[in-house]
Amino acid sequence: MQEVPPDAQAFREELERVLSSAALRNADSLRRLLSYVAEAYLAGKSREVKEYTIGRDVMGKPEDYDPRVDASVRVQAGKLRQRLEQYYTSEAPLSAWQIRVPKGHFEIEFKQQAQIEPVAPPPPARPVLWQSAAAILTVACLGLSLWIVTLKTQTPPGLARHEWTEEMNQFWGPFVQASKPLTFVLGSPLFVRFHDSYFRHPLVNDWASAERDLPLEEMRRLLKNPTPASETHRWAPFGEAVAAFRLASVLAQRKQDMIIKRSSVLSWEDMRASNLVFLGPRKFNPQIQDLPINQDFIIDRGAVHNLRIRPGEKAAYSKPTPADTEDIPEDYSVITRMRGIEGWGEVLVLASSSTEGTWAAADYVSDPAHLRELTRRLSLDTGRVPDCYQVLLRSRFREQVPIQTEYVLHHVVTPRTANAPRTR
Repeated sequence: MQEVPPDAQAFREELERVLSSAALRNADSLRRLLSYVAEAYLAGKSREVKEYTIGRDVMGKPEDYDPRVDASVRVQAGKLRQRLEQYYTSEAPLSAWQIRVPKGHFEIEFKQQAQIEPVAPPPPARPVLWQSAAAILTVACLGLSLWIVTLKTQTPPGLARHEWTEEMNQFWGPFVQASKPLTFVLGSPLFVRFHDSYFRHPLVNDWASAERDLPLEEMRRLLKNPTPASETHRWAPFGEAVAAFRLASVLAQRKQDMIIKRSSVLSWEDMRASNLVFLGPRKFNPQIQDLPINQDFIIDRGAVHNLRIRPGEKAAYSKPTPADTEDIPEDYSVITRMRGIEGWGEVLVLASSSTEGTWAAADYVSDPAHLRELTRRLSLDTGRVPDCYQVLLRSRFREQVPIQTEYVLHHVVTPRTANAPRTR
C-alpha cells in the first residue's frame, strides 16, 4: 500500500493554491475531481482510486455505470491535466512544488522542482502569425515589468520635465499619497492554446464561449495538436502595456510601491489591499463589472454604448472600421473613476474597444493640460470634483499611435446600493 506522503503540509498548501487558481476557479467539476484524488493521496490510497469509483463518488454515476461505455471520467481527467499544466505554465512557473496527475492512472505525483532560471525555447521553424504576435507582446510585458522595477530605485532623466500641477495632484493625489500600493491591472485576453500554437478570436473572451462557438476539435486536427485545446491568458495587448509604462513613468516621481498584474490572476485580496488602475475593457478585465457603481458607458463589440442618453448625446459611439487596413483613424475610450465606496480603495479604469484607445486614455490622464480641462468640466457648482464619474474621449491615430485626444462628454455616476463586490 502507498505510504502517506512525507511532506503532507507542503502538499496541502500547494493543493490550496491550485484549487484557488484562475485555471480552476470556475471549474467546479475539475476542482471536485482534484480534491478527491488529493484526499486519496494524503490517505495513502491512491492506488485504490479507479475510473469506476471516480464516476460513482465524484460524478454521481449509477451503480451500473460502465467505464468502457461512458468515457466522461477520462475526459474530465484529461481536462484536469490540461488545467494543471496551464497553472504551472502561466500562473506559477516557478512553484517549488508541482501536483500532477499522469496519463493512464489517477495517482497524484507531487514533486519538488529544481529552482533554475527559465530558458527561452528556440523559435519554431515556421512560426504562425499569432505565435509571432504573442512573442512581441511577451517581450513588451517583460520590458514593462523591468521598467517598473527600475522606477522604484531611480528616476530616469526624462521624468523631470513632467509638471506636477494642482490638477495632477487633484486627480492622482489619492493614488500616490495613500498607504496602499498602486496596482496596474493589465487586461488579459483569452488565447486558445494548441500545444505550441496560439489563437485569438476578437469576439470570444471566455472559455465557455470558446468551447461553444469555435471549431476547436477541427482546429486541433488541422494543427496536428497532440492534446485538446486549452485556455491561456499569458499576454497583454500592446496598448495596455504602453499605457502602464506611461503612467508608471509619470507617477514614479510621487509613488514608489507600484505593482503590475494581469487581470487573470488578480484576486479579491489584491483588490482589497491595493488602489487599482485597470487598463483595458471589461472583456479583458472582468472585475470591472463588479464595480459597485451604475456605469452609464459600457464598451461592447467595438462601440461605447450610452445607457443613460441625455439631450444631444448618441446611444452608441463607434469607431470607423476600414476594410482595407488594420489601422483605425479614430476611436473612443472611457475613463471611469470611483472613490470612497465601502470595500474598495481608489479605482481608475482606462478602457477602449481598441488597444490604441486605451493607450490614448492613459496619455490623456497623464497630461497636465488635459487634466486642467477635465477638472474644469467635471467641477460641480461647489467647485468640487465628484467622487464617481465616467468620461468619454475621442482619439485620432496615425500608424496605430495616438496623436490627438479630446473630451467628448461625461456623466456623474452613482453607487449601487447593497452591492458588495463578489468574491473571486
